[in-house]
Amino acid sequence: MLSARVLKPASIAFRSYSTGASVTGKPRKISGFRGGVIGLLLGITLTGGASYYYLLDQYNFANEVVQSDVVALQTSIAKLEEHISKLERD
Repeated sequence: MLSARVLKPASIAFRSYSTGASVTGKPRKISGFRGGVIGLLLGITLTGGASYYYLLDQYNFANEVVQSDVVALQTSIAKLEEHISKLERD
């Protein structure tokens, strides 16, 4: 293999040491419109996901507050019924 390289003309040997930039085609650019659409869709997706989890957290918190208020109301009604029954007995 070394002998084959030596027998080649100088111009071919010079080309074999090139960086290869001329061999590959032009790099394909993403157009501004397509990049904008992809960015828009990615932004909408991320914002929608974050909003969903925020609203889900707020919904769960509100349900816990309402549930604790209902339990407190039931306890208060039970105490009131007990007090009224005591007053009726006396």
